[in-house]
This record gives sequence, C-alpha cells and structure tokens, in this order.
Amino acid sequence: MTNMPAARRATVPISAWLLGLPGLACLFAGLVLLAGDFSDLHPLLAESGTAIVLIVSAIALLGSAAFPVVLRHLADADAPAADQ
Repeated sequence: MTNMPAARRATVPISAWLLGLPGLACLFAGLVLLAGDFSDLHPLLAESGTAIVLIVSAIALLGSAAFPVVLRHLADADAPAADQ
C-alpha cells in the first residue's frame, strides 16, 4: 500500500508545465538550428550562436521546471501521518 493517494502523486504542478514546455520548444529549435542553415528565413538565424543560445535557454528552463516537481515531491513526503 502506498503512502499517498494516486491522484495527488500523479499530478505535475502547472508551473512545471509552464516552464517545461517552452524549454522543450527551445531545445527542439536549438537542435534544428544546429542541423541546418536557416539564414534565408531570418537574419537572426544566420548568427553563429543562435542555436547555442536556444540550447542554453532550454537547459535553464528545464532545470527551473524541475524545482516545482521536487518541491511537490518533498511536500508529499512530509505530509502529516493523519493524511496518509
């Protein structure tokens, strides 16, 4: 038997979604820019560091998205014995 209800354990905080989804979008865009030359689409995409900037931003966003998940996990683990 588990210590907490399944509905509480399975939920991911909305703040994690709000930081994680743009992080995944930045990661995808950065990897696509590393793979090809998109300078014809926009002058900013011709810069050499655009892909690296997007990948670094993705790492920062995904790292920030992990905090609400960890805090939720710690709060669930620290729940009073009466709730379990």
